[in-house]
Amino acid sequence: MTEGSWTLDTNILVYATAPDAPANKQQKAQQLLTSLLDTTDATLPGQVLSEYLSVVLRKQTAPKAAAIDIVDTWAQLTQVLGASDSAYAKAWQLVKTHQYPMWDALIIAVCAEHGIKTLYTEDLGSLKRPLGVQVINPFV
Repeated sequence: MTEGSWTLDTNILVYATAPDAPANKQQKAQQLLTSLLDTTDATLPGQVLSEYLSVVLRKQTAPKAAAIDIVDTWAQLTQVLGASDSAYAKAWQLVKTHQYPMWDALIIAVCAEHGIKTLYTEDLGSLKRPLGVQVINPFV
C-alpha cells in the first residue's frame, strides 16, 4: 500500500464480490477491500457505492436485497465521500482537457477534494496523478 489515505474504485468492489470474477483479480480485490475496511479512516466515494449497486443489479450477480445490504454495510464501515459543486467543476474540466469519462473524473475530483492521495482502479485514464491523486492499477 502507499502512504497516506487511499480508496477503491467501483471495479475493485465488483471484482471482490462477483462470483464470475477472474480468480487472480478477485483475490487482489478482496485483499484491497479487506485492507481498506481494516483502516480507522476508511473512505469510499458515494459515486463508487452507487456505481457498484448499479453494476451488480444490472448484471444480476446478487439479489437486490443482498446487494443493498452490502452497500449499506460498506457505507456504515467507511466515511462516504460526497461531491460538492467544486468537485463537479473539476470533474468537468478533467473531461474537457483529458477526455476522462465523467464518472471516473468525478471520483478523482471527490478524492482530491477530501485529501485522498491514492485511488486503486483498473481505469487509469490519461494522467498518472490527476488533481494530485495517484491512480494505481493493482492488477498489473
